[in-house]
Amino acid sequence: MTPESTLRRATSADAPAMARQMVAGLADYPSFAPARWRPPAAAEEEAHLLALLPDPAIWALVAEDGGRLVGQVTLVPAARAARPVDDPRLVHLRNLFVDRAHWGGGLATALHGAAVAAAGERGFTTLRLFVATGQDRARRFYAREGWAMAGAPFFDPVPGLELVELRRPAGS
Repeated sequence: MTPESTLRRATSADAPAMARQMVAGLADYPSFAPARWRPPAAAEEEAHLLALLPDPAIWALVAEDGGRLVGQVTLVPAARAARPVDDPRLVHLRNLFVDRAHWGGGLATALHGAAVAAAGERGFTTLRLFVATGQDRARRFYAREGWAMAGAPFFDPVPGLELVELRRPAGS
């Protein structure tokens, strides 16, 4: 994280930039995704974020550097997330993305740490996420941050990718 980077809660006004960053964050996926795989459209993600961000049950954080969005992370109660689970103690971490120019500077770790702490503060005991099995960089990051596999890989038709579920305790 650079000295100029700041973290703040996301608002609906951030939805367009967050959606563009999510699409940019998927740029490496064609190297391991099925041949006809395409990332979701930024407009679809923006619409989804515009519905999510005003909701008080949703927690989202963005990182800015020089007034430009350079990172993000969102927490969604698992009962309302993709592949819903009716467990009030479980929260889903989605879209931890950092601009490539900020890789290796600690920003992902800062966003992740803030999300883990926020999950605990909001009464969740466990976080879960889904990561593409071919996304080795992300899987190594999550392993370093204390995440463990919670089942066998599975194919999810919505993103059109083989995914694995990871879990870790909240608040630490």
